[in-house]
Amino acid sequence: MARLKRLVLERLMRYHRLLSELTAKKPVQTITSAQIAKALDIDPTQVRKDFGAIGLQGMGRVGFEVCEVCRSIRVALGFDRNYEAILVGTGHLGGALLAYSGFERYGLRIVAAFDNDPSSIGGEIAGCTIKPLREIKPFIKAHKVRLAILTTPVDVSQDLAFRLVEVGVKAIWNFTPTQLIVPWDVLVRNEHISIGLSEIAYHLKEQAESEDEWTFLDT
Repeated sequence: MARLKRLVLERLMRYHRLLSELTAKKPVQTITSAQIAKALDIDPTQVRKDFGAIGLQGMGRVGFEVCEVCRSIRVALGFDRNYEAILVGTGHLGGALLAYSGFERYGLRIVAAFDNDPSSIGGEIAGCTIKPLREIKPFIKAHKVRLAILTTPVDVSQDLAFRLVEVGVKAIWNFTPTQLIVPWDVLVRNEHISIGLSEIAYHLKEQAESEDEWTFLDT
């Protein structure tokens, strides 16, 4: 299978979420690309191309078997495997991520949490004891952890990224508002809250301007 582009990965995740929600409500055996496209506002041809990229072929007018689609997406994205991760930064966001139980359905398990705040070290969040930051390198080496989740302040994020890469971390899920510099073979997935907020703010602005136009026409 050829390496999938990021946009394809994101669409596959959308398909998986849609089908999971549908089957949670009622049994669904098959679904067509047109039905998926309509629900997600995507071109049906694009849906078929994405499915073809992971080896899925539809059945004439019947469409695709829902269970097979979900299974193929899980395998293609790697959700059928187990991934251990560490989390650095146990403030409000870090604590919420530790307490979130939904990661396990995608094979992700947070095995340790680290912080440099003396008042947090030794405490527990969702059954996970918070360790001092000085123990992070030996822990990663001993447990061969390859994924780190960062929810730290901006001023320490880059230094932490260097330290994580030095001991073998190959992927960083970055929740800090900074662009990390890492070697070419290390993946950084940035989650910028400000980007999501910009989309919401723009939508609300457009809605307000539209309402203003209609108010003007009505007067």
